[in-house]
Amino acid sequence: MRVFATCVFCLTASASLAGPFDGTYRPAGDWAQGWDCRSVGQDGGALAVRDGVLYGIESACQLTNPVNVRDMTAVLYDGQCASEGYTYAERLMLMRLPDRGLAIVRDGAVTTLKRCR
Repeated sequence: MRVFATCVFCLTASASLAGPFDGTYRPAGDWAQGWDCRSVGQDGGALAVRDGVLYGIESACQLTNPVNVRDMTAVLYDGQCASEGYTYAERLMLMRLPDRGLAIVRDGAVTTLKRCR
């Protein structure tokens, strides 16, 4: 579960930075079909990218230094993150998936999300 939570942290920046990824999401696995797409950031709730912020489960990351990834619908960011009272920095990439989903890529981990309807 810790790896999953690590994979769904949040990002904050100006709306122009994360705008292409704005939306509300849930994990892509069948096990998450019952997740509440209205309760963003809570256990069993949705994950979201809004106005430059990716909201994860009790977590947030501020995105800075966006770098478009050539030939991909993806952006690499420096993240200043906070989760459960801890702060840390990490590199991460947001990538649009063909089904309107989202991939969050971190060193050693990829989380795929489905857009909530």
